[in-house]
Amino acid sequence: MPLPSIVASEPRPILALAPMATLGHAGFRTLVHEFGGCDLLFSEMISAEAFLGGTSFESWYVETAPDPARLVFQLIGKQADRIVEAARQIGRLDCAGIDINFGCSAPHIRKAGGGIAWTADPDRAYDLVARLREAVPAERTVSVKLRLGEGEEPDETLSLAHRLAAGGADFLTIHPRRMKEGYARPARWAMIERFARELPIPVLGNGDVRTIADYHAAVSTGVAGVMIGRSAVSRPWIFRDIRAGSHEEVDRAAVAERFHQLLERYQPPEFHHTRARRFHGYFLADMPFGARPAAQVHAMAGYPEIVTHVRSVLGGASGSRTPSQPAPSGMEG
Repeated sequence: MPLPSIVASEPRPILALAPMATLGHAGFRTLVHEFGGCDLLFSEMISAEAFLGGTSFESWYVETAPDPARLVFQLIGKQADRIVEAARQIGRLDCAGIDINFGCSAPHIRKAGGGIAWTADPDRAYDLVARLREAVPAERTVSVKLRLGEGEEPDETLSLAHRLAAGGADFLTIHPRRMKEGYARPARWAMIERFARELPIPVLGNGDVRTIADYHAAVSTGVAGVMIGRSAVSRPWIFRDIRAGSHEEVDRAAVAERFHQLLERYQPPEFHHTRARRFHGYFLADMPFGARPAAQVHAMAGYPEIVTHVRSVLGGASGSRTPSQPAPSGMEG
């Protein structure tokens, strides 16, 4: 099963929503799905250890809306046994597959042994993937999201990718930035071309796809699909536009209202403030003269204040109903 069954026979490169912490919840996934054009929806990353610990909020992370057949749950963790057990349990939910985060380079994740720390030991990474393939039902995919290694050429990461494929990974997503590189450094799509050409399994590419032209440049590398992250937060309709090949006018005020409705439906009240703050930090910044109102959101103490602020900004802004805009530089995940 190289790709989830719902897209396995898709003749064109697929489009996928990237896994994003505090952003990839069921409410935001539903907003993207309603616009259309997105083939796979990745969840926000789920801590294997926290999930198995049974905290009161974990059930919200495994909500399968809006379309379980397109949903890939992403797990992150530091202990192989815990990751495997979490994957075994979550893989029995109605979903398309399980993805493992080998790419997060946040210092607190890496130092704890999660995310990109797994790539330092290819044998251990191979063993984990092999165990996951045994634990996860055969009709679910097992995939891995990777960053580049620290060398000038991707040979080390490419070697690891071959090991992961041999261990049973059905497909990989490559984010072509190195561990210590931020979003100001352009993604190295030329390196992704080698992964797409040399690996025996499908490869998705991720990074700096903000426009229809960017998408076409990305697929020219031979990837099986393109994953879009922060640009989809800025413009949840980006997948629709890419599939249509043209931009359509969007009522940002209506989109914001729909986001709030879905957030309240699919997230607990304790999460409304942080999720709305993160979303509008990108969504408002993408509109003309939006940098200041986006920055103001981060200083707001509660969810109702954010909603009032957004309504004020979008209700009175001439840019609230505009053609799709390219995302500000450095905002792609």
